[in-house]
Amino acid sequence: MKCSVCGTLNNAGAVFCRQCGSKLGVSECPKCKAVAEPGAQFCSKCGTRFVRSNETAGKNCQSCGFVNPPGTTYCKRCNQKIL
Repeated sequence: MKCSVCGTLNNAGAVFCRQCGSKLGVSECPKCKAVAEPGAQFCSKCGTRFVRSNETAGKNCQSCGFVNPPGTTYCKRCNQKIL
């Protein structure tokens, strides 16, 4: 299973990403409950825009620009300290 946070491929049945520790799982549309494809920005059934928590309150890494979840000290993509 591919991690939606860092893109690492994990073993089938994994619950947490082996690279960044994020929880793995199937996402669903908050409006119609349809299964959301990994990385999708809109629901393919009803068109609702998916807003991830790291888009609204995350921290951008100064080194690579990756948007990290709130409270992150080290970038989940490049491992540099976030100032």
